Amino acid sequence: MDRHDTLNVQARALHATDGTAELYLTATPDPRLPLDAQLRETYAALLEHLREQGMAVFCERFFATAKAMDAVLAHRRGLPGVPDDGVAPVALAVGPGSYGGFAGVQIHAVRADLRPRPLGRGDGGAPAEGRVIRQGDHTWVHLAGLSADPDLEEAEQAGQVFSRAASLLRQVGADMRSVARTWLWLKDLCGWYDELNAVRNVFFRCEGLIDEEARSVRLPASTGIGMYGAGGAAITLDLIAMPGREGEIRLVEAGGSQESAFEYGSAFSRAAVAPMPGGPTVFISGTAAIDRSGATEHVGRIEAQIDGTIAHVRSLLAQFGCDDGSVLTALAYCKTPEVEEVFRERWADLPWPRITMNGDVCRPELLFEVEVTAAPAGVRPL
Repeated sequence: MDRHDTLNVQARALHATDGTAELYLTATPDPRLPLDAQLRETYAALLEHLREQGMAVFCERFFATAKAMDAVLAHRRGLPGVPDDGVAPVALAVGPGSYGGFAGVQIHAVRADLRPRPLGRGDGGAPAEGRVIRQGDHTWVHLAGLSADPDLEEAEQAGQVFSRAASLLRQVGADMRSVARTWLWLKDLCGWYDELNAVRNVFFRCEGLIDEEARSVRLPASTGIGMYGAGGAAITLDLIAMPGREGEIRLVEAGGSQESAFEYGSAFSRAAVAPMPGGPTVFISGTAAIDRSGATEHVGRIEAQIDGTIAHVRSLLAQFGCDDGSVLTALAYCKTPEVEEVFRERWADLPWPRITMNGDVCRPELLFEVEVTAAPAGVRPL
């Protein structure tokens, strides 16, 4: 539900047969409250969920406008009980919207005894760059908020960020073949999206994910959206990887009612199914109103683009035996406040736990995009 007049925290848990568990928390504040009260109320509720279910943070993201970002960061630092293991939350700047300065918080947590460990620099006062979990022979990695010097050209920033991700993965015995899902938060997205695709393609070729001679690709699921990290970099990167279990990651290059995005130049799969601590999990990439030929659908028609996008996502969910009740968490991206208003009113009863916010989409004529994480067939989140 997209409640917009009160604090809304939705929790979805997955429990594996060995007792391992994951928790997805999706929180949107009451925009009528002062900013400091929004932060206090939201994080109090999130921390209560974590304590009650014995969970530790694997990844935390929050979304705020650039104007409010410094205040949100300062208020969060001053809150009692907020975990601090040296890994900063991924702080992402969104466009103005009906949510005011603070759009929401998304937390992915795991059972506390899995003990997520910081990964990366974490020295000289610099935050670590992600977390790693080890359980028996299994390892999971979440890289969070990787960015480069914002004074560099966009393409150079992208190259440095991809290289840094590969270096961090090697530290834990992984490589890009171990990656199921990436998130690319991109400042001025439409101004350099073609350059991003070119840099990513070169990187993926070097990493063996694109092999033209063998006519094969191994592309992670992904989102590339027009929001950016608090430091103002052109690209901020998150990813999830599971070294040693590459053969268990199912990458769905074309799926649902859409063909391969790689056919029109974007190197990502429509979805991935990956072995996570709580069990197999479906990661559906950022999805927009694009037809089988790669053309934008319903140009200039807000309602039709929104409806078509949700239909595409539901088609992918159905391919994995999932439905609306399978969704663990979702992020909805609206190009303008007008699109946001239409989506909130038209789909108020959509039962996906979600944060709705405003940011650019990868084509000038695309107005809406959504991504979801879901439990696969036969698993109902609690």
